[in-house]
Order: sequence, then structure tokens, then C-alpha cells
Amino acid sequence: MLSFPPGHRPRYRDFEIRAVSDETIREGCERAPYGADDRQKLRLIEAVTAAGVTDIDVGSGITEPGFVRSVLDDKFLLGRIPEAAQFSFNLTLKTWEPLVAELERRMPKEYLAELYVSVGMIEIDSRNRLFERVVERLRSIGVTKLRSSLLNAFGITVDEDKYDHLSRQLERCRQQGITLVRINDSVGTLIPDSTAVLAANLVRDNPEFTFYLHGHNDRGLGTANSLTSVFHGFQMIEGGVAGVGNRAGLAELEVIAATFADNNIGVAAAPLDVDKLGAAARLSEEVFLTAPDPYRAVSGFLVRNENAGIVNVPDYLGVSRGVDYFLNRIGLFPAYIRQILAEGGMDSQILADDAFIEDVYARLATHMDRLFERKQAEFTRLSGQIRSFYDEIVRLDEVYTCALEALRERTQELVS
Repeated sequence: MLSFPPGHRPRYRDFEIRAVSDETIREGCERAPYGADDRQKLRLIEAVTAAGVTDIDVGSGITEPGFVRSVLDDKFLLGRIPEAAQFSFNLTLKTWEPLVAELERRMPKEYLAELYVSVGMIEIDSRNRLFERVVERLRSIGVTKLRSSLLNAFGITVDEDKYDHLSRQLERCRQQGITLVRINDSVGTLIPDSTAVLAANLVRDNPEFTFYLHGHNDRGLGTANSLTSVFHGFQMIEGGVAGVGNRAGLAELEVIAATFADNNIGVAAAPLDVDKLGAAARLSEEVFLTAPDPYRAVSGFLVRNENAGIVNVPDYLGVSRGVDYFLNRIGLFPAYIRQILAEGGMDSQILADDAFIEDVYARLATHMDRLFERKQAEFTRLSGQIRSFYDEIVRLDEVYTCALEALRERTQELVS
């Protein structure tokens, strides 16, 4: 089992990292059951970059080079994307040939020189040096910026064998002059303790590299792992607004930004705007046809609502924050009705009448009970509609259905 390097010390506040990398567009499109509109994706990129995120992963599919060109047009020709923003296109050694062909066909040389290409699955066909040959091919079409994405099926711990495997892949990257590397927790099973040890060792053993973690949220630890990686030396951090990403998602960028603000952690590339990231997170729900999450940390559209009654602990503790208050049955107390009315300026003599306060209490209680009954019925209908919305996801069986249709048509053509 891997352990901390001798003398390693974490950093938890008052430091700076190089940049924030965003996976919302690439993994959002991969996860979206019905796809996403390119114009809306551009709006989302504009929103994310306006919030201070400067490193954007924009695609991995065969049709995506065309979209990437429109993104770069948006930056260089229309000026809607900040000059500091840079973009990355993903390909793996499993699917590289059509992607390289599409990049060469669709992208002018000046754009290819501006675009990062991230190469993944570099262990495929190592005997024939496929990774090295693909890097050479990319450079031959005009790609000058390369990074690598190293896939890993980590467990709760990182053992020496896993680390040695990573080190061998890093050496191959080093030989190709690639020193910007994403470390993938590909199945989302890392825990923060292991992330800390992994990050500390990678930074110590590879001082010329810039690392960032691809922290999947399968166990609900994506954000914690990503923060831990920079606490222990990684120089960049990655995630998606609203935690958008495959399966359970990735680290939530708006939560990262809020944590950075609380602990004076800076970003050299550009300052982060927590409110703008929250707005981008809510926009992502519209772009990828995702049911809105009202209580998501930082960016949920109801997350700043606070019960004004007895359960309102933050106010009791004197924590200052901008909130909108509401009342429900559990927070309904005569004492709070009197306090709310007093703070609203009602005459103190009226408020001294207990019968009046009890009357207001009873009216509110009746209204809340009726409202709950109506909303309960509405929620049953709404939740059913949301579930049925996802009933038409294209499954693998439809590949066979389409193949059979194609075969039938071919047979009919031969007969005729």
C-alpha cells in the first residue's frame, strides 16, 4: 500500500493553483440520453467561461469537431468567449482514426494549433507503440498542444502495483513531451485518504508534470476527492457545473469555487465567480434536459431557502448569509409568528393579544395543511411524468433493431 512521501505537508488555505478544468460539455453530452442542442451548448460554454473557468473539455464524438470549430469561432471571430479560455478535444486509442480524420477535415490549421487534444487509453497496443504513433499523427496535421488522460480502476487504497502502472504510463507521456495529465478515478471508488497519498507521491515523483483529478461521484466523494487532490499538491482541479458527468457525475465546480473563496485559494488563470457558476449549473439542467435539483449544494434553486421557525439553526448560531425564508408546519410556533410580525412593524399592543396570535396560527396551519394535500397530489403526477420522460432512452437492443432493418432492406434490393 502506498504511503505519504517523507516530510509531506498538505495545504488547506492561502495558496494558488494554475487553473480550473471543466467537463460539463463533454461528459454532459455523453450522459444526456437525448443529446443536446449545439446552440445551447455554446450558451453554456459562454456562461462557464464568464465565471472564470478557463480550461474546457468540449467533445469526444465523431460529429463534435464541427461543434469545436463553432466554439473557436465564438471565441476568435465573435469575441463571446474570454481570450484566456482554452479548449480540449478527447480521443482514445480505441476510436482515434475517425476522430483524427474529422479534426483534419473540419479544423483550419490555426485552430488545430490552438486546440488541446487529450489522448486516453494509452496502454492499448503498447507493443506496437500505438500511443506514440497517434501522437506523431496528430502533430503531422498541426496539433501542437497535447495532454493525456490516464484511466484507472482504483480501489479504496492505491497499491504499489497500481502506482507502478501509472508511473509507466507517465514515462511514455514524458517521452512524448506531454506533461499535462489528468488522473482518472474512472469508476469513482477512490476515497479522500487514498487520493491524498496518490497526489502527494505523483507530485513528488514528477515535478515537471501538471496533474488534475477526474473525480467521479459514484460514491458521493467526487468533490471531496478533487479538493483533496489540490490540498496535497495537484496544480489544477476539474469538475462539472452541477456536478454534470457520466453516471452519478463529477465534482461540483460551484462547490469547489465556494470552498476556494472560504479558504483563500486562488486560481492563477482567472478568479472564480460562485454566483455565475451557480447560474451556469442551473442552465446545464436546461441544456441536457435534466430534472432541476432544488437542493443541490450551492447552486440548487431552493438551496438558499431557510425555515424561519425553530429548525433555523444557522441564524441561532449567528451565521450571516443571504437567504429567503419560508414557513412550514414543523416551524410554525406562536412565538415565531409574533417575532415575524414584530419585525414587520406591527403594533406591539396587537401583538400582546395571545388570542390574536392563536388566530393567525390557526389560519396558517389550515392553509399549510390544504397546500400540502394539493402539492402531494401534484408531486405524484409530476414524479410520474419525470420517470416516463426517461422511458425512451435508446438501449443497445436498438442497435440490433436498426441492423435488422438495414439487412431486410438490402435483401429486398437484391430480390428486386
